[in-house]
Amino acid sequence: MPRRDPERTTHGFTVAAAVHAVPAARRQVIELVQDLGLFLSDQTLENVELLASEVIANAVVHSDAPCDVAVTRPDERLRIEVTDADACLPSVVEAGPDDESGRGLLLVNALADDWGTRREVTGKTTWFEIAPESPAEGAGNEVPPSPHTDDAAVRRTECHARPRPSADSRSSFGTAGAEKRHQAA
Repeated sequence: MPRRDPERTTHGFTVAAAVHAVPAARRQVIELVQDLGLFLSDQTLENVELLASEVIANAVVHSDAPCDVAVTRPDERLRIEVTDADACLPSVVEAGPDDESGRGLLLVNALADDWGTRREVTGKTTWFEIAPESPAEGAGNEVPPSPHTDDAAVRRTECHARPRPSADSRSSFGTAGAEKRHQAA
């Protein structure tokens, strides 16, 4: 699946390799999203802000390097991509009730319409998509119920060393090879 279509507008920026940079980055994502002209309810914008924050924070924390964020509007959907320098693909982890982390991908899976990961030449891209509401859907700004997960849905997986893509693979702004897709339930 091609990552970028030159005919589509892409807004992007780089986030410093610091956790304290995440709040400003998520606010910048929302500003860019609002410039795309999609109809998104207040609740959906809050979900986008939450998901962007989770994916950006994961990139910064796990790569210990700056990450690139792209905001696009492919096929009348909102797409947020975060490219970082860590080649380890993210996975859902088991988080206990007192754990302060480990729920980010559960949130992405529960709230995004689609999401996935893709290896890049020097790392990976984690992305998610949100479908806009019709004006009639968003008028009520109803809050969806909280997603429920059971123990079977949450399993710890570890990152294993993966072979680096070949040198002729494109950068994060080119066509990607292996892409793992997830469809939200």
